[in-house]
Amino acid sequence: MFFLKNIRKKIFIIKNRIKISGILKKAISPLMATVLLLALTLAVGGILGSWFVSMSRTEMGTVEKKMTEQINCTGALDIVDVICDAATDKLEVTVHNIAIDVNLYDFSTFVLINNTAYTNSTGGPNSTSPLDPGQQIILSYGCSDTDCPVNATVSKVRVSPGNCPKAWIEIDANEIC
Repeated sequence: MFFLKNIRKKIFIIKNRIKISGILKKAISPLMATVLLLALTLAVGGILGSWFVSMSRTEMGTVEKKMTEQINCTGALDIVDVICDAATDKLEVTVHNIAIDVNLYDFSTFVLINNTAYTNSTGGPNSTSPLDPGQQIILSYGCSDTDCPVNATVSKVRVSPGNCPKAWIEIDANEIC
């Protein structure tokens, strides 16, 4: 019985203490542990919540700016004229920026000549010198005798500004070189 009583006493001591590095230390109560866990959880949640709100505001501003630009880009471009000159080996596309407040630049041009597709993305204004609203510019491309032979037909022309890729415009040109 003494032995059993002594074991119960040791179990009681072990229940209320933690053994660290061979030395028994007094443990914290379960209530205090719960309070500390809740405080830690709330602190981490508060930090993560404020970070998430800050990040969301930054991203919303960026998305709003891009969406506004894309909305303003819709219908921002018009093709005024297409000239194919086999004598000078030039294809000229006159474009007009009809947007209210969007500068256009880095144009890509797709041309269908005798049912053969040609693309060029090196013509026209760039970001440091864009095509301002209301302005027109002639995009001029070299067009060799192979690409633009005499009496070749330019059937389609599509122009797309690099900063507003969804603002492309395509016309049926039917221009004879």
